[in-house]
Amino acid sequence: MSRHVARRRTGRVRALLCLALLGGLGATTSLAYWTDDVSITGSTFTAGTLDLEVDNADPFAGATVLSMTNMVPGNTSAQVLTIGNAGTAPLKYTLTGGLTGAGATAHNTAASLRLTIVLNGTTSGTGNTSTCTGGAVIYGPTALTSTTTTSILPKRPAAPLATTATESLCFQVTFDAAAPTTLQGTSVSAVFTATGTSDVS
Repeated sequence: MSRHVARRRTGRVRALLCLALLGGLGATTSLAYWTDDVSITGSTFTAGTLDLEVDNADPFAGATVLSMTNMVPGNTSAQVLTIGNAGTAPLKYTLTGGLTGAGATAHNTAASLRLTIVLNGTTSGTGNTSTCTGGAVIYGPTALTSTTTTSILPKRPAAPLATTATESLCFQVTFDAAAPTTLQGTSVSAVFTATGTSDVS
């Protein structure tokens, strides 16, 4: 056999081997796998409840909250209110409020009734001379407006109130010493709304 023919056959053999290898790479092999399943059950998801209370009441309606009669410029009224979580989920809250009634516009214009809120404060004095003492001022003194949805306290406290936890706030309203004489005989009410939220960020 000539050298030329031997080389040609060798080339053909190599080509056939390459095709065989390529065909083997593309082929699929069917294997049997054993499997074993484990069921996971028993998960229960129960929604919590939000229940914000003021002085253990919802709603809270105090007959004489911060009330003053026959007030004159410079008079003050103070009362401690306790914000509590009576629900099952942690919460934060906001406080809005303002003036309402026949005299709301006049007192709003004069900026005559000024609110101060003291965290963990206590009251001192009685009647039209009661004030908040001690604690830390977290709002005011700021004039109440005739819009009852005015934001007073943004979301608080810094750490959410857990179930049964409370926060003590002393509210003080001062009839401004510079209140105009045109306010004589006027009457106005204040409305506050504490709103709990599950957004504790």
